[in-house]
Amino acid sequence: MQQKIEIAADKPYPVYLGSSLEGLGEYLHHQFDDIEHILIVSHQVVADLYAQRLMKGLQDYRINLLIVPAGEEEKSLDRLSQLTAEALGHGTDRKSLVIALGGGVIGDLAGFFASIFMRGIRLIQVPTTLLAQVDSSIGGKVAVNHPAGKNILGAFYPPQAVWTDFSTLERLPWEEVENGLAESIKHALIADGDLFQFFENEQKPIKQRDSLIWSEMVTRSSLVKIRIVSQDEREQGIRALLNLGHSFGHALETEMDYRGITHGQGVSVGIVAAAHLAFAKGLMTSAEVDRVIALLNSYGLLTKIKGLDSQNLLYKMQADKKNQGGRKILILPQGIGQALVSKECSDSEILAAWKEVLI
Repeated sequence: MQQKIEIAADKPYPVYLGSSLEGLGEYLHHQFDDIEHILIVSHQVVADLYAQRLMKGLQDYRINLLIVPAGEEEKSLDRLSQLTAEALGHGTDRKSLVIALGGGVIGDLAGFFASIFMRGIRLIQVPTTLLAQVDSSIGGKVAVNHPAGKNILGAFYPPQAVWTDFSTLERLPWEEVENGLAESIKHALIADGDLFQFFENEQKPIKQRDSLIWSEMVTRSSLVKIRIVSQDEREQGIRALLNLGHSFGHALETEMDYRGITHGQGVSVGIVAAAHLAFAKGLMTSAEVDRVIALLNSYGLLTKIKGLDSQNLLYKMQADKKNQGGRKILILPQGIGQALVSKECSDSEILAAWKEVLI
């Protein structure tokens, strides 16, 4: 059953949960009377699975499908330039609509393209992975990477809508499921202790992909993100809590050149590092840290990583966007279900946290 939730923002927009890909065309017909041309940006595997379903409802529009190779490294200025050339070749103009059909990489790349092409054209996010459905498609953040760090070049660019079809999760490889689980568990850890317990209690049906449990999981996790973004669209306060684990995780991804580690794995290790740092600062008990590690391990998520140098990782954290005046700003859990922004994390404390997760 479709559920509509409005995000309160400078330009409010709806998040539709439990929609059908085929139904997006009818929504566009009702909401917009000046769209003639649509660019769908996707990966080949995702397009093979879902583009035809999506386009069933878009037959009244002129459509071009742009295929981007898979991989975090495709979130680059080079790929952005190639997308621009292709879009111009298809006659894309200010009245065109971009549909991002895919996971977090596609949402970020296509969204950033839409935000700067001819100073901004309309965007619809159609997330097909668990990570994108519960996290990256919601909130209007779009970006590409730079050798200095992940998502260094980006913008706040709210879509016209987020259109979520739970059925796209049915064929999702488990590695991609893990990416989303890391973000969902993060949501629970920072803002919803009952959701954290849900992940502990419902491990079997989640692993078996029970459709009702998955619908509840996506909906409850999405609601955490929606509630926080609605309070703080531009990340001036509470929205920063959504970055729990990301300062550590992004450093891992950058150090490994986005190869050999997924975003979810990086976030999972980062959550554990942040939990150890929180324990050192008296914000968590050892039992709570153990509970976090046990839950992540139970879903097969990484809690340690080998072969890396803590000093190099500390250096990579200098490019984190939250940092201020040379100080490293980190999000730390405060027990289970709460978190805070810490501006008092010394390099020695961060190094000690890294050493807890490095083998």
